[in-house]
Amino acid sequence: MSSAYFDKAYGGDYVRRNPPYKWRAFPREVLRFRRKGRLLEAGCGFGLFLREAGAHFDCVGCDVSEYAVRQARARLPAAVPLFCGSLPALALRRGFDVIAAFDVIEHIADLPCVFADADRLLCPGGLLVFTVPVYDGPLGWLVDRLDHDETHVHRRGRDFWLSQVPASFSVRHYTGVWRYFFFGRFYLNLVSRLSRRWTTAILVVAEKAAR
Repeated sequence: MSSAYFDKAYGGDYVRRNPPYKWRAFPREVLRFRRKGRLLEAGCGFGLFLREAGAHFDCVGCDVSEYAVRQARARLPAAVPLFCGSLPALALRRGFDVIAAFDVIEHIADLPCVFADADRLLCPGGLLVFTVPVYDGPLGWLVDRLDHDETHVHRRGRDFWLSQVPASFSVRHYTGVWRYFFFGRFYLNLVSRLSRRWTTAILVVAEKAAR
């Protein structure tokens, strides 16, 4: 994905659409279940989540976009390994405690492959944490109407995504995520468990079976 994709998808300002409080909220959801270890972010974008998660985890990032990896490299410590490519194409060492994929897997046609890669790379008891937009609930029609990203190959509801988690994982937790961009200037990203059946996105924490 080129710089043009990020400009179009994020209104020309990726950082504004991904404010610091968003990337502080997501690590808090991970830390409820895992406090340390090796963490891989698939689809790391500009490295904003990794910058926050690095306070607790030994982080690795990858993205299919060379442009995004360059942006992440400019923002992260040199010691953080970054790779350009998809998980099946990368020879990554197994044994991650956490794999995170925020707004990534709705872009991937082969969902069984996504979960198989996570299973392969996670240690027993490791966590897969992902967010996806959802198109059901009271506001599903609005999410669908406002979503102009042609690379979203899955426009499905929350029950669909929960059902895609394979038997080798168990869903430990899922919460709602409210997100809106107002007047081209103000971005809302609010994690809310109480309203998870109504939110415009969800965050799922799935644990690989301990063997």
